[in-house]
Amino acid sequence: MVSKIAHLAGRMRLWARDDRGTTAIEFAIVATPFLMLLLGIISVSLYYFTNFSLENAAWQASRAIRTGQVQQSMGAYAGKVTTDDRKKAFKKELCKKAPTFLDCENKAIVIVQSNASFGGISQPSCATNGVMVNEQTTPFETGEASAVVLITVCYPWAAGGKLPFFKMGNLQDGALLMQTSVALRTEPYK
Repeated sequence: MVSKIAHLAGRMRLWARDDRGTTAIEFAIVATPFLMLLLGIISVSLYYFTNFSLENAAWQASRAIRTGQVQQSMGAYAGKVTTDDRKKAFKKELCKKAPTFLDCENKAIVIVQSNASFGGISQPSCATNGVMVNEQTTPFETGEASAVVLITVCYPWAAGGKLPFFKMGNLQDGALLMQTSVALRTEPYK
């Protein structure tokens, strides 16, 4: 019995001096925070890329309102005489310019306001208590020649709220609200 205990004690001393596998353990300790940081950087970069792309799409699509094509039913808006038809056509043109990985047609909300002066328009809210506004109730007032127009595009970005260990989403379903606006004065096209 004593020899078994001595043999076991000898094995324990050998095992205590054995340093095989320490590199793998050290790598696991260092790799976990590194991978978390890498995923965080990729997520933030994707957010900024998506936000910039949405801003660019809104800016490009707003040119049709600035030049009066929407108001006068010209170009891509030919035959669109009702406000609802113009709104759908404007959103379609906006979504053509948005990144393809966005579900722009189904999720983006377009709000267009007009007034005679910049002070007469206030920034609309895209969400109330974490719920996106209903697109059917949002205004689409493109104004006349030389009017001030504020175009706001709201998008619930689902990928932004699904980061591991972080709750970044500010909507009830966990999505992150992206909102971009373009303020302009329409040209004197009449």
